Amino acid sequence: MKDNRIRKDYHMHCRFSTDSKAAPEAMCEAAIARGLTDICFTDHQDLGFADPNWFRFDPEAYFRELETVKAAYAGRLGVHIGVEIGLVPDDPRLAREAEALAKDYPWEFIIGSTHLIPVRIGGQVYNVDPADPAEVSRTWYHFNSVKAMMSVYFDTVLKNLEQFDFYDTVGHIDYMSRYMPRELAPYRYEDHAEQIDRILQTAIRKGIAVEVNTGGLYKGMGKTNPEDRILRRYLELGGRRLTFGSDAHRPEQVGYGFETLPDYG
Repeated sequence: MKDNRIRKDYHMHCRFSTDSKAAPEAMCEAAIARGLTDICFTDHQDLGFADPNWFRFDPEAYFRELETVKAAYAGRLGVHIGVEIGLVPDDPRLAREAEALAKDYPWEFIIGSTHLIPVRIGGQVYNVDPADPAEVSRTWYHFNSVKAMMSVYFDTVLKNLEQFDFYDTVGHIDYMSRYMPRELAPYRYEDHAEQIDRILQTAIRKGIAVEVNTGGLYKGMGKTNPEDRILRRYLELGGRRLTFGSDAHRPEQVGYGFETLPDYG
């Protein structure tokens, strides 16, 4: 019988990410307990936040510590050093910073993610973090519907795919659906099928993989990001490059839900 279990978790965070306190060693031990063969740390380097230190870390210190961890687990677990870069389109200064960040360090794997959406208020564009409920609620009245808000998000994902070439996989394509205000109806795939097709077709054309992110499974969504329909559509369009990540920020989340995933081979 074919063994379809996923043994590699290529999206996880440790204490170098603003939103994690996990020791790298604890994440490694959790991976071994889960039966994984390889993991990749992909701590946050997010551009565009008002606080320039938010979701940022010192790459030199990161490599020093993780190279030590990699050596300590050699023969038991493949430990790889990557990064998740939060991208912002249409900003030449941030584009130069992102390109330099990707080029100047020997990352083994780069996730390109969209964590912010642009909101125009009083003639000025602000980057809004959908993971911050207060920030979303302050800007919600600028959108007429869930469809309008998700449309802006998908447009931003597409622009980041069109404008940047240095990343290996596009992270959690429908990420913003995790953080829609609970009192609102969830977004409908059907409302964005054309946008999603353009995203998937662009990724395929540029040779950028699509991530299967299981974070939504332990965040109470009951589905991956992107959801199964998007992944099935990716395969229908001829896409064959999938990466798998738990988006773990704590040891108990490492490899979460991998055993429940369908065979996308």
